[in-house]
Amino acid sequence: MKAILTAFFLAAAALPALSQVHTINVCDWTPAVRDAVLDTALRSAGHAYDCGYLNPDVVWHVDASDKQLRTLKAGDFAGLTSLRSLKLGGNQLTTVPAGVFDDSDDLPNLDTLDLNDNQLTTLPDGVFDGLTHLDNLILRQNWLTALPAGVFDVLTHSDYPTLDLSQNRLTALPADVFDGLTNLGYLHLNGNQLTTLPAGVFDGQTNLRHLDLNGNQLTGLPAGVFDGLTNLRTLDLTDNQLTTLPAGVFDGLTNLPGLDLSGNQLTTLPAGVFDGLTNLGYLHLNGNQLTTLPAGVFDGLTNLGRLYLNGNQLTTLPAGVFDGLTNLGSLYLNDNQLTTLPAGVFDGLTNLETLDLRRNHLVGLTRRDPLFANLPRRWAIELDGQTRPSWQRDICGRTPQVRDAILQALEANGAQ
Repeated sequence: MKAILTAFFLAAAALPALSQVHTINVCDWTPAVRDAVLDTALRSAGHAYDCGYLNPDVVWHVDASDKQLRTLKAGDFAGLTSLRSLKLGGNQLTTVPAGVFDDSDDLPNLDTLDLNDNQLTTLPDGVFDGLTHLDNLILRQNWLTALPAGVFDVLTHSDYPTLDLSQNRLTALPADVFDGLTNLGYLHLNGNQLTTLPAGVFDGQTNLRHLDLNGNQLTGLPAGVFDGLTNLRTLDLTDNQLTTLPAGVFDGLTNLPGLDLSGNQLTTLPAGVFDGLTNLGYLHLNGNQLTTLPAGVFDGLTNLGRLYLNGNQLTTLPAGVFDGLTNLGSLYLNDNQLTTLPAGVFDGLTNLETLDLRRNHLVGLTRRDPLFANLPRRWAIELDGQTRPSWQRDICGRTPQVRDAILQALEANGAQ
């Protein structure tokens, strides 16, 4: 019995006295916020807390999404020193008042703030200044029309923070809105109403990995706008109104694996516009208004695997336009206005497995045409009025070794 009592008192001595447990009073917080915090504490600690005596150490993640919140007030979230993630999406917030996120003592460890799908029209100066640990700021699908300079300066904590401003109503960006965000990794600006970009708007963002500008109204790009983005891995410019590209606009994007320019209004491409994109694996130019291609426009793209030129207004191709694309596996030229093809235009495409020429004006062309003599898979050419044979579809699910053996035998016997 003595040993049991001794063990009991030693264990009790190791526990902090109740009077030493730090608590905060959340009773006067916005009701939906208070209830979400108390619910989190209940699930975390396994028992309910009185709103006057909440232990903030058990509150790490709060989800107050879809609570019909119309406003927040200063002091909401004050003292939640262990909070890592705060979700406020799907509410009806029109602004974020001062005193909610601007005190660094209130939320010193918050790394994710999600305000998506609200009705925010503006952001006050310094509204996020207290969130010194912030890594992810999600403002997607609001009504933002303008951004104050320096409002995102707090996003400097991690190596690759995320800023999501997609699906707002932005028509312009201040030239210095992203100044100082040298660690920014992911920037989403898609689905806005941007008509132009200020020169230098991305200067200094050497760690940027993902830049999404699709679904805006961009009519042009400033020369050098992407200079210095040497770590960029994704650049999406689809569904804008670009009519031309400045020469050298993509210079320096040596690590870019893919570029999507589809759904614009490009009528021509400057010679050398893709120079320097030595790691480019896919290039989407489909859905533009290209009528011709400059000779050598794809020179140097030795790693290119997929090239999409479908849905343009090409009437012919320059001789040698695909020279050097030795790794090209898929080439889409369908839905153009091609009437003739120069002899040898596909020579050198020794790895081409898919060539789509449907819905052009190429009369009498068959897979046996000398144009295709050097292609490794003539049967894979898509031409009007010539469907792929059933045996091709039947072998697609085979193992690569079996499939290749069958293809070699069929090619040797003249299968088309």
